Amino acid sequence: PDQFRELHWLRDDGRHGGGSRWSIGDTNVFDRASVNVSQVHYDDEPTKRLSSATALSTIIHPRHPHAPSVHIHVSWTEMRDGSGYWRIMADLNPSIRDTELAKAAAARFISALCTAAPTVFDAASRQGDTYFFIPAVDRTRGVAHFYLEQYATTDPIADAALARAVAEAAIDTHAAIVG
Repeated sequence: PDQFRELHWLRDDGRHGGGSRWSIGDTNVFDRASVNVSQVHYDDEPTKRLSSATALSTIIHPRHPHAPSVHIHVSWTEMRDGSGYWRIMADLNPSIRDTELAKAAAARFISALCTAAPTVFDAASRQGDTYFFIPAVDRTRGVAHFYLEQYATTDPIADAALARAVAEAAIDTHAAIVG
């Protein structure tokens, strides 16, 4: 049976962390897919502003041409002074954009992200449209974009809950769309 393969990587031979990528490709279900987990840290380099960064991301390209791809990334970055921020990203990418199926998938994905993050959805959608814009083709990649860079409020518990809610909404909704 098809199985994900694990690849480990190390930052500075492991001195500053590393990560794992589980990937699979060329199967009946996936053209290619990966789940990535990483953590880097610079405890031994006090001159660096960055203390640590932890990330979880996935990129899924289904085999079926009418099933949209998805990219999801959530990371927490902590600076040496103790301040920190989230990077929260999700985008839906149908290979065939202008079909009723693609439009319905986009609407469903957008609705789920809006429900998960109602107070920041509009700003994240605008940032996503900018971040995922491809000048060479004069359009955005994909049909639904959510992107928050350096996101932090005065409520770290609510910020972590928002990051989790967006990731879960993106994962669950993509699974429902392609399922």
